[in-house]
Amino acid sequence: MVNTHDTQGCLPLTPLALHVLVALGNGELHGYGIIKDIEERTDGGLTLRSGTLYTALQRLLEAGWIEDAPPPDAAAVDPRRRYYRITELGRAVAAAESARLARMLADARERRLAPGDAGA
Repeated sequence: MVNTHDTQGCLPLTPLALHVLVALGNGELHGYGIIKDIEERTDGGLTLRSGTLYTALQRLLEAGWIEDAPPPDAAAVDPRRRYYRITELGRAVAAAESARLARMLADARERRLAPGDAGA
């Protein structure tokens, strides 16, 4: 089991790193699948070029937050596509970052700075 105290030195994450980790939270994806997931979750607010994504993926691989994964269904998949999955450490880092952001949002709400709050 990963100790969340070990993840604190990794924070804060870049928005792109967190988006990629969240995209992989439900299972293996290839690069284009990650791009589409992020685009859909942000309602088109974040669109990535493949070069930007693959640079981020390489950093996440080196950090041990993601790893290569076998295709979900090898018979129906293009063999040229590389699949990725989140590691246990990656999940712990994403959870720690999510908790950090939740605390920040709570502080913003307390100060009436969050969207939808009176005075915001």
